[in-house]
Amino acid sequence: MSSTVDVNWQEIHAQAVELLSEYIRINTTNPPGGEEAGALFLRGLLESEGIPCRMHDAGDSRVSISARLEGSGGSETSPLVLLSHIDVVPAEAEHWDVDPLSGAVVDGTIWGRGALDMKCMGIMELLVMVLACRHRLPLKQDLVFVAVADEEEGGLMGVHYLEREAPELLRSSWIFNEGAYGFREFMGKPTRMFGVAPSEKSPCWIRLRTHGEPGHGSVPHSKNSLVALVKALARIEEREKRARLTAPVEAMLNTLKGQGFLPEDLDPRDDATLEALGELDPFLHAITHDTVTLTGVHAGSKHNVIPVNSESTLDCRLLPGTNPDDFVEELRSVIDDPGVELEVVLQHDSGQSSMDTPVTQVIGEVLEERYGNDVCVLPMLSPGFTDSHAFRKAGGHAYGFTPALLSREELSTIHGHNERMSVENLALGTEVLFEVTRRLACSGPSAR
Repeated sequence: MSSTVDVNWQEIHAQAVELLSEYIRINTTNPPGGEEAGALFLRGLLESEGIPCRMHDAGDSRVSISARLEGSGGSETSPLVLLSHIDVVPAEAEHWDVDPLSGAVVDGTIWGRGALDMKCMGIMELLVMVLACRHRLPLKQDLVFVAVADEEEGGLMGVHYLEREAPELLRSSWIFNEGAYGFREFMGKPTRMFGVAPSEKSPCWIRLRTHGEPGHGSVPHSKNSLVALVKALARIEEREKRARLTAPVEAMLNTLKGQGFLPEDLDPRDDATLEALGELDPFLHAITHDTVTLTGVHAGSKHNVIPVNSESTLDCRLLPGTNPDDFVEELRSVIDDPGVELEVVLQHDSGQSSMDTPVTQVIGEVLEERYGNDVCVLPMLSPGFTDSHAFRKAGGHAYGFTPALLSREELSTIHGHNERMSVENLALGTEVLFEVTRRLACSGPSAR
């Protein structure tokens, strides 16, 4: 992979491992968050390199951080943003092989909550900023580092706080964020395939509530709130599930055909084919359907007392183009019980960026120089949502792109047990992200 910058990669790789391990040890579990400690850690590293930072304090230790290296293009060019989030989801330590907040480095692998989601990307992006500063890259556009609080709980204290208090940070040309990883195996076959996600599903988190009458458990009656809730959930689970093709998924399936993972005569626009693909793999089902996942049920205070109130949480993820109001009304119709209250607690449109930009061209060039023809760039739709939606809303093209080659087993540790990233992947991601960023930021958003 050619570069005009002489980087001591051995030194940077060692620093990346040390920093990621230390970053994981900072407890930013959300809830409650406490991202201030992570932001202070990042600020110390950036300011030690002479990179000025801004802290964005939403209160209660919910702090985001930004840093900027100015380019020569001035106000006429929009920045390139390196975006990550500081918070991580809770970990059930009793199910882990190591302490999830240890940042332990064992047999060439860094373990801990956030190793993949997404403190690894935060460290890669931080080192891109450091290298750009150390080597005085001739930036044509500003290079901006943004690490936010509260992504895992919807962003109210993070990216939405920035929307209100620092909207200039969201005005950008291109954004790199989480949302797609690479695969070193796919459908049981070895490969080198790097995912790029121009879009993602949109959240529509819903809370169901039912109300009834109390009573003794020994005398059942017809106004048990939990029975009404269970019936509603059963109807939702049994509803008709229709596959729908979106542009990123069509591009993905056509790429997989070209790589020999799917039959050449497969027609992704055929509804029956799309349904069949969804039945083969949970991931393929998720990116071809509007999904509803039951994530919580709360009812009852004692074994022998009929609960007055019951509620459940539904994690709904909508495909691009699905109208959330229509979706909610469809659920109401499926439930068919006016006594069931339905409240939308989180909803936004994730938006969609173009794959026909210099970003995807440069990613392809960098990877081909590294691997020759033995590599593939895979357009993807992320089944999860990220903070990219706010940057797309502000006019930027945001891409999920974490350049690491993972197995399906490693991917399953995200929000799961034994989350980890190999030292090799951390090195790979740092090198690739730096070179892609260098070429884009030194060319400028309109130069290619």
